Amino acid sequence: MRNQTLPHEEASASFIERWMGAPLNLIEELGHYLLVMPLNAALRQLDRLSYKLEGTLLREVISHTLFPVTLIVSMWLGFKATEQGASITSIGTLALIPVVYGLFAAPLERLMPFSRNWLEGGNDMTVDVMMFISNAFWNGFAKYLIQVLFLVSLVEFLEPYGHSLWPDELPGAVQVMLFILIKDFFRYWLHRALHENAFLWRFHATHHSVKRLYWLNGIRSHPVEVIVQAILFAAPFALLQPSAEIVMVAVFMQLSIGIFQHSNIDLKLGFWEYIFSIGDNHRYHHYPNKAIGDCNYGGEFIVWDILFGTFHKVKGERPSDDIGIGGSPDYPMTMMGQLIAPFLKNQRFDVGTHKANRATDH
Repeated sequence: MRNQTLPHEEASASFIERWMGAPLNLIEELGHYLLVMPLNAALRQLDRLSYKLEGTLLREVISHTLFPVTLIVSMWLGFKATEQGASITSIGTLALIPVVYGLFAAPLERLMPFSRNWLEGGNDMTVDVMMFISNAFWNGFAKYLIQVLFLVSLVEFLEPYGHSLWPDELPGAVQVMLFILIKDFFRYWLHRALHENAFLWRFHATHHSVKRLYWLNGIRSHPVEVIVQAILFAAPFALLQPSAEIVMVAVFMQLSIGIFQHSNIDLKLGFWEYIFSIGDNHRYHHYPNKAIGDCNYGGEFIVWDILFGTFHKVKGERPSDDIGIGGSPDYPMTMMGQLIAPFLKNQRFDVGTHKANRATDH
């Protein structure tokens, strides 16, 4: 197997891996040969053009404009999709959006990579696809559908007791960004707790097990974490009661920002990195040394990190492409291994020492 398997010190883990993990391991192997290898072969055709683009004016223009243009287009597409009847509770819509973003992100990663070491990663893509399908089946439904259904239920319960607190008189685009900003406040504190609490870190470590950042593996999360997020994020918006249209467009925006957060595209983001949690901000967050990596917790915005002293960015420094879990180098990388790893005693999950004051441009 290309990925590390579970340690065999615990008999129960060995049993689960052998009898339940075998089918998943087989799927991973098949996925590697039927999906990953053909895709990588196709993308390698762009390598010659990639080297030709280095140092050109075209690449410079793209590196400065791609992110803001994508945000504008995503906002426009989100409102257009709602006009055509797209709904946040539509399974097809939720599954299609990441695929569409991937179709443009994957070639750009090959053409303008931040790190050529991150272009291919064994069969980690197969595991990420399986995680995506798993998330879509019940984790993703918890993250989006349960969140929204819980939200709708609370709204219906609270509606007789007062008017919506949501400022629906504001322009739609402003409402969308406000929605994401408020939601990100709660995500910031949950994400920070996932890093600073030893028990919670066991589950969040699944996300940090990746050895490279690319457009798809932002979705790699343990089911327990995803369900907790879904429940915690629902209640505040039940009280605020934004419209379904605003929530739908916000999903488009969150996914577009998320693509740039984990992408291997080398961009010149400038002041955008002081507003959004993208680019180098998130690369620092994935450092194996948690004394550095326990920073930049914002999901979409970085402003909460700046406000609460967890923002880390060194001006002029290019972050390392060496990422992962420093305290657990043998963390399992198979699908089944990642699902049961938080429950294993023989995994080391060091939470490290949190630094209250972070470097901000020094």
